[in-house]
Amino acid sequence: MSRRKTGIIGGGASGMMAALAAAGKNGTGDEVFILEKKERIGKKILATGNGRCNLTNLSFCMDRLEEYYRGAPAGRLRSLFSRFSPEDTCRLFEKMGMLTVSRDGYVYPFSGQASTVLDTLRFALERKKVWIRTECRIGGVEPLKRGGYLIHTKDGDAYRFDRLILACGSPAGQKGGEGMDGYAYAASLGHTVIPPQPALTALRCEGDFWKGLAGVRCQASVRLLIGKPQKPEPDSEYTEEGELQLTDYGISGIPVFQLSRHASLALAEGRRVRAQIDFLPSFAGKEEEYRRFVEERLAACRGWTLEMLFCGLVNKKIILTLFKQNGLRLQDAAEQRNASSVRRVFSLLRAFPVQVKAANPFPAAQVCAGGVPLDEVTDRMESRKRPGLFFAGELLDVDGRCGGYNLQWAWTSGYLAGCGQEAAGWADRF
Repeated sequence: MSRRKTGIIGGGASGMMAALAAAGKNGTGDEVFILEKKERIGKKILATGNGRCNLTNLSFCMDRLEEYYRGAPAGRLRSLFSRFSPEDTCRLFEKMGMLTVSRDGYVYPFSGQASTVLDTLRFALERKKVWIRTECRIGGVEPLKRGGYLIHTKDGDAYRFDRLILACGSPAGQKGGEGMDGYAYAASLGHTVIPPQPALTALRCEGDFWKGLAGVRCQASVRLLIGKPQKPEPDSEYTEEGELQLTDYGISGIPVFQLSRHASLALAEGRRVRAQIDFLPSFAGKEEEYRRFVEERLAACRGWTLEMLFCGLVNKKIILTLFKQNGLRLQDAAEQRNASSVRRVFSLLRAFPVQVKAANPFPAAQVCAGGVPLDEVTDRMESRKRPGLFFAGELLDVDGRCGGYNLQWAWTSGYLAGCGQEAAGWADRF
């Protein structure tokens, strides 16, 4: 009896995991083929975690999935992650010969190099005799009447597979116009595609003062306010705290990345998006304490220069920007005539408003929101519309926070798609 042939379009993290799961223990499962359009597989892995590859997160809690992921109900995700968890990821990589280290739950290869993760996967694919073709441009995907799929390449080749796994990734981190192929294949096979939007990216804001703030890094709380253009009150809001980075066009850093999905989708819908920055987040929830602090500082520094009054509170570039907006100068004395403007600066330090006009585009994004809705696939990642068609990774409408959550989704969805209808535990397949 001939072995079943499984084809995988896309050789990223989810595609490689799907290939390993499909090939089975010692390569005794499916005959597996990876078709990758780039010159090498796993290229995007090398850029993850600033070149260190944060491959999962052990702080992961099944009861808090709505805090880590967007795009699908937490209950549905819980069912999937229970089949292949972050702990399974760590055990699998260690079984494949790679040591890992956890830093506050963030898991990295012991070497501290993303290339180690890629090499470990490559060596495992080689041991399982997975066939890999790079620089393979797909011309079309054709479902066959008697089952299976025919893949046409742009150079005239054709491949027939019993099972097909789409793990094509997204436009995130790719040159303009690239990365949309998977959505086109999914749509051609009858699936819904929620238009992808950049996520885990910086936000571009209105204002001519940003060049004066470029390069500033500081602890801050960022509150994102979303509503209809004609209404002053927001319909929804989200808050994140961490190291904020100010650029010559707007705001960046981890807290902004965590919020960017909401901003991208809202802007695409024509909604109004604002951000409110608290440069002194240690006073959050302590409004009366902050009021007393301001009054005591004003009383103690009366007659001093404003430079001395605000010295040491925040980065000086922030103070200079707020002074300019309020008609103040560093050498001005703190006195009654400018007291209202000075108090205004103290207020802006706690609630600095900016208008968000765009998210950074796909090439600058780490992941995408949007894609094929998760309710169009089974818990084994098989299409509910096309038997034998599976999805994995970013092509599905699931995106996570920074911190290894997106790679964990790639490992989990890739593993489930590779297993297909077979419910064996991961240890039985590797």
